[in-house]
Amino acid sequence: MKKYLVTLIAFVFLLSACENTVKEDSTSEEEVVIIEEIVPVSISNFETKAEDLVGKQIILSGTVDHICQHGGQKMFIIETGSEGRVKITPDENIAAFNSELEGQNIKVIGIVEEQRIDEEYLKEWEEEIMADADMGDDKGEGMHLGGNMEKGGEDAEKSEELEKVNNLRQQITESGKDHLSFFSVLCTEYEVVETDESESVQE
Repeated sequence: MKKYLVTLIAFVFLLSACENTVKEDSTSEEEVVIIEEIVPVSISNFETKAEDLVGKQIILSGTVDHICQHGGQKMFIIETGSEGRVKITPDENIAAFNSELEGQNIKVIGIVEEQRIDEEYLKEWEEEIMADADMGDDKGEGMHLGGNMEKGGEDAEKSEELEKVNNLRQQITESGKDHLSFFSVLCTEYEVVETDESESVQE
């Protein structure tokens, strides 16, 4: 009788242990879905908030001021009553912006990106200028100096490009840091909106 009782207790204990294991396994297999918050930002305070939002998703609205004619890889949006100007680039799904968007009011959702300009970067740029390389790529774009800090394209004058480099170098010196940061938005989706709707995203 005692032997039977011991066997029964051992069997019950084994069942209990198996049940707990199943519960633990099922719990560990549950997927945790995290919904990332989309932060509303206005163009007027984008530069102020951008550093803390790098890598995060934001939504902002404005008027398309300019779209790069070389493949539609850059778009700049502005805001009435503000000197702010934000550079927007398309993700791989959008690929390029249509030039017909110029002058339209749009709402953009995207991820804030940072481009750092330091002395090594400027020296590389100088070497490209002196080697008569194509100046079609971006170098140090941003709202600094009116947003005109990009490379000048195929027809760029060496003197103009070198002046841009020197201006950036001066800004680094005055900043007290070893680099400058320029922020832009990698657009994941956008839509054309009515004027009053575009003005509603103001934080």
